[in-house]
Amino acid sequence: MDKKSKEIYSELDAYLNCIDKSKRDKIPADLLELIKSKKDDNYNPQYPKGASIEKIKIKKETVDMINLLNFNYWCNSEKDRKDLLDKIANRKKEEKLKYSAFDKIKNIFKKKN
Repeated sequence: MDKKSKEIYSELDAYLNCIDKSKRDKIPADLLELIKSKKDDNYNPQYPKGASIEKIKIKKETVDMINLLNFNYWCNSEKDRKDLLDKIANRKKEEKLKYSAFDKIKNIFKKKN
């Protein structure tokens, strides 16, 4: 497994350690063990208890994994799942717009031949 993947597992494990125990207990023990077994022992991020993924420095891929856990274990209804998917879709649109705007600005400063 590559270094980045191990770091993602480290961030995921750290995030799971900062959330409420009742929420963490909804994840199967074998999945939690798998996450721990794949993390990078030299990369140990720390997040404050109850940290929101929007407020901490965390890789995009880690956020994706957290959203997957949210969808599978923490959403209590189909409405919650739909709301989560809508939130993810909106975030993807915002990222696309942000990068599109950045590319336009970058092109303004490009040297013309």
